[in-house]
Amino acid sequence: MKILQFLFFSALIFSAGCSNLSPAPDVSHIQVNFELIPFYEDLFSIHPDSVAENTSALKEKYGKYLEAYSEGVINVGNPDSKDFAQNMSRFLAYPPNKEVVDTCRKVFSDKKSLKDDLSKAFQYYQYYYPEREVPDVYLHISGFNESMVVDSGWISVSVEKYLGSNCQFYEWLGTQQYLRNRMIPEMVVPDVMKALAMTEYAYNDSIDDLISQMIYHGKMLHFVKRTIPEIPDTLLFGYTTREMNWSRKNEAFMWSTIVEQKHLFSTDPMLIRKYVGEGPFTSFFGQESPGRTGRFLGYQLMKSWLEEHPEASFRDMMSQTDPHRILAKAGYRP
Repeated sequence: MKILQFLFFSALIFSAGCSNLSPAPDVSHIQVNFELIPFYEDLFSIHPDSVAENTSALKEKYGKYLEAYSEGVINVGNPDSKDFAQNMSRFLAYPPNKEVVDTCRKVFSDKKSLKDDLSKAFQYYQYYYPEREVPDVYLHISGFNESMVVDSGWISVSVEKYLGSNCQFYEWLGTQQYLRNRMIPEMVVPDVMKALAMTEYAYNDSIDDLISQMIYHGKMLHFVKRTIPEIPDTLLFGYTTREMNWSRKNEAFMWSTIVEQKHLFSTDPMLIRKYVGEGPFTSFFGQESPGRTGRFLGYQLMKSWLEEHPEASFRDMMSQTDPHRILAKAGYRP
């Protein structure tokens, strides 16, 4: 079974501005059916000494999900293996896990609000993709590994990655502050939708240069924006208010620098990472800049493409596969 893993972060500071597009459609008539399943609570309700006698019930209730979680997320083996009960027992008995689970139960105590927010995003998803099925959403504990795990029919969220920027666990783990600022519960729904976007539109590395990466990440951000129309720009881009203001103010400077340095068509992985990868700042633009500015510019470029093609739908934009042609037709001049 193939599992796709995604790492995403963002920030909770409200703002409005550059991400405004056409008015959001009315989706109130769209019914979505999915389950929000707090798997970690069910799993950790089992006493470590009772795993063996509870394994059959877990397999019956969670089926392929239990298999994917056990093998692909926490590496305790297949539920049918002879070592499964012993390995899972050690995982459940590990003292730090109990504190993590207790904290997750407090932070994510309001499951109704989370499901309501997911439902709204899934309504927009079904508006744009009526032929697609809405996935179930599981909540799990991963040991501070991936934030999202995606498989056919479900998405699973590592809830311990969204406990708030001041969570002491992140300090103990040595997580850098610019990442901790974005490890917040409000980011769960945007990250679920981004995971869905990246599953729907896998990256084509046949042309793997900077502009291709920028455009791809820009399209993923547009997907999130379309499915969560009210999302503030800071949450969408994962920026603080200061970082958001800096990016808006310096959009033309950033673009002209990339063009003048002839970086747009660079295939150097290190160079590309400096523009679109995680980091406290973008080295080419100075320490006042935020990281991932290539993604911000990619979003703006795709917004320009939409403005240049008013006849095109959102899905028309998402289906464009030639990043060099997109660049040529976007008319992007910040």
